[in-house]
Amino acid sequence: MNSNTPMLRRVLALYCLATGFSVAAVVYHQSMTFLIAASLGLPVDALWSLSLATQLGYGAGLVLCLPLGDVYPSRLLIPGALLLLGVTLLLLAIVPTLPLMIVLCALAGVLSVGGQLLIAHCAKTCLPSERAAVIGSLLSSLFAGLLLARVLAGWGGELVGWRGIYQLVGVITALLGFLIRPRLSEVQPSKPIGYGAMLASQCRLWMENPSLRRFALIAACFFAASNGIWANLGSLTHSTLQWSAAQTGLLAFTSLAALRSPMLANYLQHKMRWQAVVVLLGIGLMLVSLAGALVGANVFMIVVFLVVSDMAVRSVQALTQSRVLAIDPAAASRLNSLYMTVFFVGAAIGSWLGGLSVHYLGWLGMYLLPLVCALAGVGLTMLGGQGEAAWSSLAVIPEQRHP
Repeated sequence: MNSNTPMLRRVLALYCLATGFSVAAVVYHQSMTFLIAASLGLPVDALWSLSLATQLGYGAGLVLCLPLGDVYPSRLLIPGALLLLGVTLLLLAIVPTLPLMIVLCALAGVLSVGGQLLIAHCAKTCLPSERAAVIGSLLSSLFAGLLLARVLAGWGGELVGWRGIYQLVGVITALLGFLIRPRLSEVQPSKPIGYGAMLASQCRLWMENPSLRRFALIAACFFAASNGIWANLGSLTHSTLQWSAAQTGLLAFTSLAALRSPMLANYLQHKMRWQAVVVLLGIGLMLVSLAGALVGANVFMIVVFLVVSDMAVRSVQALTQSRVLAIDPAAASRLNSLYMTVFFVGAAIGSWLGGLSVHYLGWLGMYLLPLVCALAGVGLTMLGGQGEAAWSSLAVIPEQRHP
């Protein structure tokens, strides 16, 4: 199933762009909330539903579409997802009402699985010796896409309006769909399987792999913290600090540190067990959240809080997702589907809880939500089948590495 030749640099660069622009569609609106609200004549805090719809749509796409990577050719699925996503973004540029925008955001979420299809495709087609590096590059591009989407939306929205941003990214995303098709390797399923049987196999994979369940739930707790922050940060900074969309977009640069998260996770795994890595990251996030709750709306504290939270969340994702994909490369799309479904259900719950926390508690709620989420993630790590070894493994104890 693996390719016999190394991946060319230009092909990897195109894959990275496609991955970044696919996932970026999930967060474009987050830095433009008050621009959208002003255009539609709505209060800013009414737009939390856009994040919820997008994340739930992404979750639906992960359940219903991502497993198709084990059934249908990548040259059909990945370009098709990118092209349709581009069209959906162009439709968002002309949407007249909030209900219709919610529907299109949900559809954009469904179609944003192209990047995850590409990650699973590379897990199957890359040489074993380069698989970890390629997947790490794609995960870094995924994080970069989230970062640049917030910056582009925040600054660009001030210059050309939020509708102009959707027009621009719609054209670029569709163009990537055309460019990537001839550069995808053909991969056939190891054995024929129908769509219904494929969905049924999802249940079996979930039930037969306790490590999959554990990794997914731990990652979901951390991503709930991250999405609860970013889904509500724009409305909070605008209402309390009177920041513009461009100023809020600047905060996305704090995510630059997260681009090195796959490398950080890999380094830490060579020093201690994976349980200890999650525990340390979770404790770090909880301490910074507690400090933020005490300090409040201080710009320096906000920046530190965002840097630490993004590093923790992305490191945990890189740590857990690489292990999930290594469980069975032949079923990489289905395993990735299950993992990412739980991951983004956590994000949707985080958006909802974050909206409630910010509405009732303001900045205190912004800081307390990730503290609680990180505590849940650490608790799942400690209470798992091997949790009793986590604390003792804070010492240097090497273990077998997954590719």
